[in-house]
Amino acid sequence: MLKLNQLASLGQSIWYDYIRRQFITRGELQKLIEKGLRGVTSNPSIFEKAIAGSSDYDEDIKELIEQDLTVQEIYEKLVVKDIQLAASLMLPVYYKTNELDGYVSLEVSPTLAHNSHATIDEAKRLYKLLERKNVMIKVPATQEGLPAITELIGSGISVNMTLIFNIDNYKQVAEAYLKGLELLSERGGDISKVSSVASFFISRIDADVDKEVNKRNADHLKGKIAIANAKVAYQIFQKIYHTPRWKALEKRGARVQRLLWASTGVKNPSYPDTIYVDGLIGKQTVNTVPPATFNDFMDHGSLIITLDENIEEAISQLEELKSLDIDLDKITNQLQAEGLESFSKSFENLMKAIELKIENIKEERKPFRVITSGYQASVENSMLELKMQRIVERIWEKDYTVWGDRPDEISNRLGWLKSPDVSLEMLSDIYEFVESIRKEGFKNALLLGMGGSSLAPEVFSKTFGTKDGYLNLEILDSTHPEKVLEYNKKFDPEETLYIVSTKSGGTVETFSFMKFFYNQTLAKVGIKNVGNHFIAITDPQSGLETIAKELKFRKIFLNDPNIGGRYSALSLFGIVPAALIGVDLDKLLNNALVMVCNSEGANCPIHGDNTPAKLGVVMGTLAEFGRDKITFITSKQLKYFGNWVEQLIAESTGKIGKGILPVVGEEILEPEYYSNDRIFIHLKFENESANDESVEKFKRAGHPVVEIILKDIYELGGEFFRWEMATAIAGWKLNIQPFDQPNVEAAKILAREMLAEYLKEGKLNQPNPNFEMNGIKVYSNDYSSDITSLFNNQLGRNAEDFRERENQYIAIHAYVKPNESVDKLLHSFRTLLQKKYKSAITVGYGPGFLHSTGQLHKGDAGKGVFIQFISTSKNDAAIPDNAGDEKSTMSFGTLITAQAFGDRKALKNSGRKVITFLFDGTEIEKSINQIVKAFN
Repeated sequence: MLKLNQLASLGQSIWYDYIRRQFITRGELQKLIEKGLRGVTSNPSIFEKAIAGSSDYDEDIKELIEQDLTVQEIYEKLVVKDIQLAASLMLPVYYKTNELDGYVSLEVSPTLAHNSHATIDEAKRLYKLLERKNVMIKVPATQEGLPAITELIGSGISVNMTLIFNIDNYKQVAEAYLKGLELLSERGGDISKVSSVASFFISRIDADVDKEVNKRNADHLKGKIAIANAKVAYQIFQKIYHTPRWKALEKRGARVQRLLWASTGVKNPSYPDTIYVDGLIGKQTVNTVPPATFNDFMDHGSLIITLDENIEEAISQLEELKSLDIDLDKITNQLQAEGLESFSKSFENLMKAIELKIENIKEERKPFRVITSGYQASVENSMLELKMQRIVERIWEKDYTVWGDRPDEISNRLGWLKSPDVSLEMLSDIYEFVESIRKEGFKNALLLGMGGSSLAPEVFSKTFGTKDGYLNLEILDSTHPEKVLEYNKKFDPEETLYIVSTKSGGTVETFSFMKFFYNQTLAKVGIKNVGNHFIAITDPQSGLETIAKELKFRKIFLNDPNIGGRYSALSLFGIVPAALIGVDLDKLLNNALVMVCNSEGANCPIHGDNTPAKLGVVMGTLAEFGRDKITFITSKQLKYFGNWVEQLIAESTGKIGKGILPVVGEEILEPEYYSNDRIFIHLKFENESANDESVEKFKRAGHPVVEIILKDIYELGGEFFRWEMATAIAGWKLNIQPFDQPNVEAAKILAREMLAEYLKEGKLNQPNPNFEMNGIKVYSNDYSSDITSLFNNQLGRNAEDFRERENQYIAIHAYVKPNESVDKLLHSFRTLLQKKYKSAITVGYGPGFLHSTGQLHKGDAGKGVFIQFISTSKNDAAIPDNAGDEKSTMSFGTLITAQAFGDRKALKNSGRKVITFLFDGTEIEKSINQIVKAFN
């Protein structure tokens, strides 16, 4: 027996909290019905994302524009058609279950929620318009909504009473339903032909209650109250429908108003993903689940009745909540108000989304466009392969076999798929924290992190800037001692919040930063206040969580452990720092959710406009043809986004002898300076044209180009997700597992070995240089005796010589203090190299790039040449052995030198060509200029 049918035999029906046109028309809904699905629910938020995030409705909108309809009328035409189509598919279920199930719900506009008469009139109008027996009209369970349910039931209209959060409100809804049945009977109607569900919301209760129990050190109640509340409601349900009053109605054919568990997707990643399905199974109930939860339940959900179990324990938990002075009624009443406000806002956004669609269609705007030149047939074949293998659908089903034959580091790395939704649920807690920081007078935030922990916050900081009244956010991701000392001098600890950010909780650079600044802050504010200046963002049960508790950090944000660092932009690692600078996270994350909708399985890249899938297929297919250098040309304001996507692509695809090399920040030259190994990504805002002429030249020269046009800065939320999904799909195409990083540890291990020797012998054992020139020590793979010969031997004398040596790209690694003047020097050198060798040239500051492109450097085909610049330090900074302790056995200068030479050795061990220059840190510019002069 199918799983959903087994569940139905236990008395519970599963409905689907999702709807969109292609989901209905392309057969996906029908397949779920065949698996035992028994109903569909919708809301304005779902329709908003579906209409804004796909081309599903574009043809209908084109026709409706010509009819000169208002936006509201166009919305209604689109939605009514969806509901009618879905209801028609569900009609056999309706009859097969003797009219118990098979319903599709449509919501009355939430803007009418506090107007009984308007709600009634609108509900009756919609019901008549839909012309389907198996439709339920959704009405919010406000005080004004209660008379509406009585009248609607009394008029023979089936109703889904929504946004119920507490027991008293549920009792009122049940009473309104009974009155409605009695009214219908008085009017001579057939009460056996009307049905209703009471939508009782679940997960949001835990989200809010958990914050309160946290404050009272009652962690044993976390994740318990929502289910306890539901169990008590279910006990009341059973009593109501065993009363003489009910029995009299039942004799006339009345149906019980089933409890429907809503909002059953898990918001807290530390909870089991099916907790709100497994824990709420009982007779005469419905559970409406979002797609992700549906897939999780189908994979590993339980089939045991649980609603009648441990009732005394549930009552005890609610009583304990009272004893802790936590008012559940107050919380749930507020949740209903917030839910209504959220639906109203979604309705407004839905109208705006349709308006934008109308504008785009009228003006024929194409915010995403691919020009594949001579590769169109191959890309189309790959698209067909993607469709035939159901790759997109399987990704959303969390099918690890998309990428490998084992679930290791795949199944537990797919939490990013629901990051925008999970993060939205956490906003109230984040905003509350940010307000406390602002009130206490903090002016600066310094994020201490590397790679995935630092790159997305850098995008937010450099791209959005700081809103008035919020904190100035800067990022420390360099272990160069002079950079550490610069921030120590720049920020007064009394006015600074330090964000210690690491997924693993054991990153050596991050911990070194933390111990250094903890001691500096301790000396300034004292032991009682020092912890108040530190927060942690990490995974549950990490080393950082333990230490943060010991040091009494003011806040510990625990992220979903099923998200890898490079996929964490829209998780707490990105959004907490963004909140501190005043980014409108609601707007950002809702933009991301539109892109989530665009990337879903129902939106086929062939028949729809699944842009993440198209982008991923293009990346993977062209890489197979040697177009494996993705060059980003961006608007000036968007340039830091390139640094984030550089890590995502390089670390995800650079392994097992393959790799896609992202190239960011390169000077835009004439097409003659580029080889036929490039794809160009043109990322810009609309109405910008600064780089248009150059991009057109690349098109005419036969280079593939992807154009992405953003309407405003907040569409970066969607862009983060687009590239995450595209990179995962490119991994499928290249037969690469995109979520592991097998070569990242190589340099770290060798650096640790050097440091262990240093601790034992008191000095770093560095290799001997090949030669020295004007104080610059030079290390290489050959026996050249001067820099000019060295470059000629390792790189070649010209572009043809470079390619003959099987070189493909050059990576400059700068283990120096990052600053603007060095940036300019490195950029100039990069451009000289590009012009001479017509090759992709990348630049990265060490050791930051080790957490980014370092994986690709050692895992790809080995065709790169690596140029290291390492500077000594005039001023060093001691790393405390322990936070709060002055004892130090290592300095930042020692650490970065070990990392540089450790990486050199790791590259050489992998068969790479490496040229290393070591020079005095007081003469960085002079030394680099000498090297560049010798190159020329």
